Amino acid sequence: MEEKKTCRNCGKKLIVKQTKRTAEQLKKPYYYSAYYYCSNCNKLYHDEKFKVINAQSTPLFSDSQTKSLVGYDVSIWTDGACVGNGTPNARAAWAFVSGKTEQAGRVEGKQTNNRAEGLAIYYALKWAAEQKFTKILLHTDSQISIFNLQKPASKVLANREIFEDIEKVIAQNGLQVDYKKVLGHSGEPNNERADALANGLAASA
Repeated sequence: MEEKKTCRNCGKKLIVKQTKRTAEQLKKPYYYSAYYYCSNCNKLYHDEKFKVINAQSTPLFSDSQTKSLVGYDVSIWTDGACVGNGTPNARAAWAFVSGKTEQAGRVEGKQTNNRAEGLAIYYALKWAAEQKFTKILLHTDSQISIFNLQKPASKVLANREIFEDIEKVIAQNGLQVDYKKVLGHSGEPNNERADALANGLAASA
């Protein structure tokens, strides 16, 4: 019997939703045929059992552990969260974790999960630059953010100003950043901690 999946934010039982099958999916290294969804929080969760690897495709990012993090000055995990995403009363927050450093903050302006994910990356890189780190391995479970980071900020459609700020931080501080896609809610301690910080702040009054 399959273990009952519940929302990490509100505890409500999750439902399975199928993704829309499009030709665009075949151009990507992989896609998810379905996902778990919380109708209360409008939050979705990916699961490896729904992951489909496209044939004859080379992944942009490896899911394997980068060997010993050799050559990096710092490794950072980021996450964003939004309670009531898509509703008038939505509240979003960002967070990042790097060793003993933990930072989190509320999202200003439009409150969405994707804005929170982008801001988490911005503030993480801003902190890294302030600490004089230049070679950075940044972990995120946001596939949308990773796709946006692979093109000029001027070509980003949603939340362009956030990615323009990220672009500026990188250029002005000479940062070398590698982005690693991680699976959310998979038990990785740093990812789980960043998730808890962002969700905790977004849920607080």
